[in-house]
Amino acid sequence: METAKSMSPQQAFYLLKHFLNLEDEIYKEFEQHGINKSQILNQFEIIGSKFHSTFCQNPFQIINEIKKGRLINEIHQSNGRTAFVYKYELSIGTQQITSIENCSGMKIEEELRGLQRIKVVKMRSLPETNYCTLVLDIENQFITAFPGSYAPAFPSDWMTTKEFEEANSYWENHVFIKQ
Repeated sequence: METAKSMSPQQAFYLLKHFLNLEDEIYKEFEQHGINKSQILNQFEIIGSKFHSTFCQNPFQIINEIKKGRLINEIHQSNGRTAFVYKYELSIGTQQITSIENCSGMKIEEELRGLQRIKVVKMRSLPETNYCTLVLDIENQFITAFPGSYAPAFPSDWMTTKEFEEANSYWENHVFIKQ
């Protein structure tokens, strides 16, 4: 298997949170870079949107698969990153972020994700999506990709005042979905 030039094994490992499983040969690829099966399984458990295996089977393939969609939006961020939103004819995965408006009567809880507190709601099924967002840095190097429409980064000190306010407003009004 050939790794995309713009994606390191560490970046691919980070992206595993948007996958549900891997083929054996991909586990071996990660193991060659010091990443064991237990670490991989932990990445699968992180709350986040998930790609269908019919769209993409592993993170090393993601950039080529994403570009098969129709580019519908570019969002330029002050830190030099650009988010590209692609649309596809069929569902490519599940989206695990929804508006609080869609959670009427549901219990919204908080939990820690890294150093960030996130809002979480439990639902029986996850919404399907035919959108994918790809984020590249100023040198067009891979940062992340996920099924679903653009969601800003969590509010951070690198953001302009406007970006910070937009991110804060977005995350005040959106929750992660857990099954």
